[in-house]
Amino acid sequence: MAKNEVPTVKLRRTSAGNLRNFFFIFTVIGIASIVIVRGFQDSLLLQMALPGLVVLFYAIFIFNKGRNVLNLDQLGDSVYYLGFILTLAALILALYDLSDNPTAEDIIPKCHKLLLFAGGNVGYPKCAAIRKKAFESGIPCWMLPQSVFKYEDLPFERLYFRDSVSRDIIGKGEVVPDLALGFDFPEIDCEKSGDETFLRKTGETVFHHVPPPQRKDPAFFCHTPQQYWEYAATLSGVNTDRLHFAICALAMGAKTTLLPVYYHKNKSIFNEYLSDLGCLWSESI
Repeated sequence: MAKNEVPTVKLRRTSAGNLRNFFFIFTVIGIASIVIVRGFQDSLLLQMALPGLVVLFYAIFIFNKGRNVLNLDQLGDSVYYLGFILTLAALILALYDLSDNPTAEDIIPKCHKLLLFAGGNVGYPKCAAIRKKAFESGIPCWMLPQSVFKYEDLPFERLYFRDSVSRDIIGKGEVVPDLALGFDFPEIDCEKSGDETFLRKTGETVFHHVPPPQRKDPAFFCHTPQQYWEYAATLSGVNTDRLHFAICALAMGAKTTLLPVYYHKNKSIFNEYLSDLGCLWSESI
């Protein structure tokens, strides 16, 4: 080396092409982490933390390696896109899991307590299979509030009924309000269209003299609870044998008349709660 020569050090620069390779590598690692943590279904924290750590390490790595190649906005965008891709991957895998149509045998062993919702858990045969599996599992079972029309001796740890008549039929349990009565309905300001009558097309109706095509049943065109109350908000008066549509109509300020079904359910809940909320009762339309 010459006397006055300044020593040089060769710097290994990171190129834009290398940054793309790093992005691809971390994307693969992130997707692999999502696949791995799917096996730890009892640990929600782990399922969230591992892919999150991949994004965090990528952010540290890329800002360290790429700050002389790209500006901060571009580096930040690459971190955002990695997080977005991993979110899509997790969503796709979740939808794939749902497409497997899990059976009672798949679901029950993963539970610590089973809450059996209303609408068929006592008296109706349609829920008998999952009821039987639940009791055989030895997992404690709670029945959420519902109405019943015939006696069954079932080993629920707790039984909740939404009316006294149902509780008296079974002979044990607690009476609590229908879950819909505890909902905090939003205030909706819209133009009212008048009074209408809504009847069940199937199931519990007693109005068989009205042909099904002439019955307007909100359950056939309202497919979510929100659609139920948003539609009810457009009416100034509602006559219906649909219990929960009547509750929505009451909450939306409509003059509401509840009609009977073939067993005591509507009349019992009217007597227990709805009459005090301003609901009316009629045996006919």
